[in-house]
Amino acid sequence: MKKKVMSVLLSTAMAAALMAGCGSSAGKKSSAAGEEKSAKGSKTVTMMCWYAEDDMQRVIDAINEQLGGEYQVEYTYIANSDYNNVLSTQLAAGEGPDVIADGANFPARIKAGNIKDITGTGLTDGFSKEGLALCTMDDKNYGIPCYGWFAGVFYNAELFKQCGITETPKTYDEFLDTCKKLSSNGVKPLALGLADGDNGLHSVCGFLESNFYETSEEGKEFDTKFAKGEKTMAGTLNDSIEKWMQMVDEGYITPEMVGISGNQAKDEFMAGKAGMYYSGPWEYENFKNAGLPFGVMPFLGPDADNAYLIGGPAASWGINVNTKNEEGAEKVMEALASVEVQQAFIDENPGSSSYREGVTIGLPEEYADVEAVLNAGKIACCWDRWGVNMPSQSLVDEFNAQVQGLVSGELSVEDFLKALDSKADSIRYE
Repeated sequence: MKKKVMSVLLSTAMAAALMAGCGSSAGKKSSAAGEEKSAKGSKTVTMMCWYAEDDMQRVIDAINEQLGGEYQVEYTYIANSDYNNVLSTQLAAGEGPDVIADGANFPARIKAGNIKDITGTGLTDGFSKEGLALCTMDDKNYGIPCYGWFAGVFYNAELFKQCGITETPKTYDEFLDTCKKLSSNGVKPLALGLADGDNGLHSVCGFLESNFYETSEEGKEFDTKFAKGEKTMAGTLNDSIEKWMQMVDEGYITPEMVGISGNQAKDEFMAGKAGMYYSGPWEYENFKNAGLPFGVMPFLGPDADNAYLIGGPAASWGINVNTKNEEGAEKVMEALASVEVQQAFIDENPGSSSYREGVTIGLPEEYADVEAVLNAGKIACCWDRWGVNMPSQSLVDEFNAQVQGLVSGELSVEDFLKALDSKADSIRYE
């Protein structure tokens, strides 16, 4: 395997250098990869994503096994906070990796003409309609998913026990009571990092899924109308955001969290200094290896029937229309679509779901509190719905920035929602 690792903090100069594509010498390569061509004459196919190289090792090994030595993968890691800008810069220059990965912005890549149409190639055979949702536009297919992700509320089972919390909450009001019990026992209820990453996004949008989107007729239709410019957040979501703000008003989410990074919040949770933390299966092995006694809860609504997880297809993969190695890219896509590689994604992300027939999924015992929610398919994600008519990652970035002002008290709920409406107005396709 060939790998290249890039710093979390990418300067403008480095981003410009990346325009030359993934084949440059920037970053660190594994010595195990060998030379550009091995003794068997294998050729390199470049891939890039925000998944850390250690998290992709099993997957890349499975891809290379499927390639049988004819080609080999060179993988580049870009920090999630920088990924959108780096990939956009490369694609705008007609460059970029041979195989493109993206999440909520995959429809925007299709709309921009960056990704090759793979309709009729058979690559999407065996995948469910839900898994291909971000890869399909105007009845044409442009990519395949890797696995289904979800995020929920991880909790420290030992701290719960110490604070007399014998049952996990089943409603949002009970969740607030749980926070109060933790706090009254000297335990920080939530580890939350708002300086970077998606902690704030997950907290707010997870709440909205369980308390607005899936619990009202207006909520079920809102995001499609919002994406098309027919509805605004301001005037629609005010009451729901005010209810989420109870966590701020009661001191469970604090202005100090605006200066805390996602990694710092995770470290707090792993050190037993906080009762709960928003995350997903990508942290399972870290928590397990640390010996943390944990469980996972869904986001909670007004009653027990309205519990949801946020989630959907994780990274989707497609062929760069500007690839100079189309044959190799097609071979890698065939490998990515195989049951063996799709299984590797699941094995690397315990508790995740798959959209590919033939993949075996098993839930760890720590996921007992979300098993019924997963089995019922109560997993949804508003920014995937935004993607029908806007580059939703741009709005996600704006959301993460504006939630800082909301929590710090610099923005009212109305100001927060109007800022998101303004951003949406500037990025809609039509």
